[in-house]
Amino acid sequence: MKASEGVDPRVYWIWAQRAFGAGSGKPFTLFRRFSGGLREFYEGGPSLWNRLEFISEKEAASLYANQLSSAQALLEYCLKTGQEVLTPESENYPEALRNIYDPPAVLYLKGTLPDFNENPGIAVVGARKALPKTLEAAKGFGYQLASGGATVISGCAVGVDACSLLGALSASGRPVSVLPTCLDSNYVAENEALRRRVLEQGGALLSEYAVEQGVQHGTFQVRNRIISGLSSGVLVLQAAQKSGTLITARHAIEQDRDVFVYPGPEGAAAFEGGRRLIEDGAKAVTSGEEILEEYAARFSHGQKPKKPVPLFEDLFPAGEREAVLADSSMELSREAEAVFKVLLPTPLHISQLEEKTALSPSQVLSALTELELAGKVKSYPGKRFGSA
Repeated sequence: MKASEGVDPRVYWIWAQRAFGAGSGKPFTLFRRFSGGLREFYEGGPSLWNRLEFISEKEAASLYANQLSSAQALLEYCLKTGQEVLTPESENYPEALRNIYDPPAVLYLKGTLPDFNENPGIAVVGARKALPKTLEAAKGFGYQLASGGATVISGCAVGVDACSLLGALSASGRPVSVLPTCLDSNYVAENEALRRRVLEQGGALLSEYAVEQGVQHGTFQVRNRIISGLSSGVLVLQAAQKSGTLITARHAIEQDRDVFVYPGPEGAAAFEGGRRLIEDGAKAVTSGEEILEEYAARFSHGQKPKKPVPLFEDLFPAGEREAVLADSSMELSREAEAVFKVLLPTPLHISQLEEKTALSPSQVLSALTELELAGKVKSYPGKRFGSA
């Protein structure tokens, strides 16, 4: 098959990813195998594809069925809609992902990825329906890690995901959220405000999926290897014995990443999976500082903690009942309560909220994000907000 002159190299990666499917490491394998990369592989056509033993008959058929012109159109669409398209040939493709077993052929990006060689990336994962104190711990860990210069990496579901991102944002961090859908999907609609805030504060939304991909069961497992792959270490908060969170921990172990576990109350079934990880060698931690200590030598040039923050030794009083809690019903922080008290049905500019509450701009933004997640505030054009 003859390739067109002047084709953007990313088009071949998009073509290969769509043929082999998200999660496949074969495009990267083929890129390294041929001196001319994926363009040479494409131009070899079916006669070449069918000769390679590790390419199945079904995959060869898919390679033939997927048109290069469709990949070109997808690239153009993504660029027009403000998405950056990264491949292993891109300069800012995360180096850490090149070293995992199945590097993503294409990553779709909104926002700005940090330099993971400058400061550690710490993934925070855990239950969607988590105990109230676990959610508070997730916010605290996110805050501490971001305060210490780490990049918090998580999904964008309710529960632990949302709370860890919110904590990082409260510390003026720039977290990275990896989605199991395309970036245009309204995945977890109630967290739309959180995703918007991640971008506004200089963080990033990242996905391996193109525009048409919605939520499917398998996309979470494919996504989880990226969360762990980007990170230096993975923190597990509240994982039961058969929790999906443990999939990310397994990826981390296979990728030779560190695994940290917040152990929770002794004997609680909701934390059994995490305790098993500790028995297998994961490090039990009760604060973000304990995690950052592991990387002090490796990232000695990075940002230092801004100020000490409380540990979490007494989060679970003895005999506390294990009720589950959705993120939207969390107790509001003092800052969120202060902002909520001055909100009116008539929208106020964010500067007016700062003046009325005597809070800093970052505190007001964090409070507004909490309130949006709780459905207590509406946002209007021009950075104006009113009560819902």
